[in-house]
Amino acid sequence: MPKIKLMLDYLQGPIWKSDVETGRPNTGISVVDNDEELRRLNYEISELYSSYYEFDSHGQACWFNEEQEKADKGKMLDLLNKLNERLTELNDGSFEVEDLETPRVGEL
Repeated sequence: MPKIKLMLDYLQGPIWKSDVETGRPNTGISVVDNDEELRRLNYEISELYSSYYEFDSHGQACWFNEEQEKADKGKMLDLLNKLNERLTELNDGSFEVEDLETPRVGEL
């Protein structure tokens, strides 16, 4: 059974893999890859998470702003919950979701 992995990285995700410019999922599952609401949520979450990376900041080439991530915890959890709810709505039993981010963000 195909598995959709949810995890975050700079300019990516949470649906792995996705188009970094549009947020369109590239899972190979057409109901997921062609859903506009998923694309929009995926892109919004990616933009929020990527905003925590600062370049040439704090004496480092790339610095991750952990305090801002903690400050945005509620917003990120809300977006991740909406994404998971939409995946559940679309799932006809033909794929699984492995969410690595909601528990991690919840523990911030």
